[in-house]
Amino acid sequence: MHWRAKFTEARGRCGHWRQHLLGLGAKVCTIAGLLLPLATWGSQPSWVNEQTVQQELDAGQVAVRIVFEDDEARMRVHAAVRIHASPKTVWSVLTDCDHAASFIPVVKRCHRVQSAPDGSWDLIEHEAKYSWFMPAITCVIRVDYKPPQRIDFKRISGDLKEEDGHWMLVDPVPESNALGKMPESTVVEYELHVEPGFWIPRILLRHSLRTELPAVLEAVRAHAESIADEK
Repeated sequence: MHWRAKFTEARGRCGHWRQHLLGLGAKVCTIAGLLLPLATWGSQPSWVNEQTVQQELDAGQVAVRIVFEDDEARMRVHAAVRIHASPKTVWSVLTDCDHAASFIPVVKRCHRVQSAPDGSWDLIEHEAKYSWFMPAITCVIRVDYKPPQRIDFKRISGDLKEEDGHWMLVDPVPESNALGKMPESTVVEYELHVEPGFWIPRILLRHSLRTELPAVLEAVRAHAESIADEK
């Protein structure tokens, strides 16, 4: 093969690998958004009320729904999980930036960069590592608190073109066990709108989100329920 042809082929492979790493980095940044402190106290949104979603929650699963929009340039992500702990306990876990790295798989660091004097908002920087062969990814997101009803998050800087969403804590659902007790139960719901700003294979992104979102929400559930058991 002529040296010019070899150079062109090598350059193409390098560009493909660089694009792959950028895609993975964007997914990590998306997952970092999961760790932002946010909760809303209110009624369940319609998608959580769907029978199939309720069946997944009753079975202890994490429900995930992904919809691609605008010619697949943007996507809307919903996820939900039922946690056997009080809303107060779940809230404390979702807002625990200082210790997030100790119980969330992908998070290496969570730091409040700046806070409002009245505590109504924070700028939060997350450092996350998706896998052993990737460099750490950092994202800065603004979190607006409206306690105890709503807190929203929105991208300030990072690898993604757009990213915003929220978490919600849904009213506890009374349950009973063999002893007739009524343990507290809270449904945690997450919604994300994101536009990477560059092409990522749809099948790879969907598979990644269906794997990573449950892992994060399961980690939140495990930590919250361990705290509840200690009380």
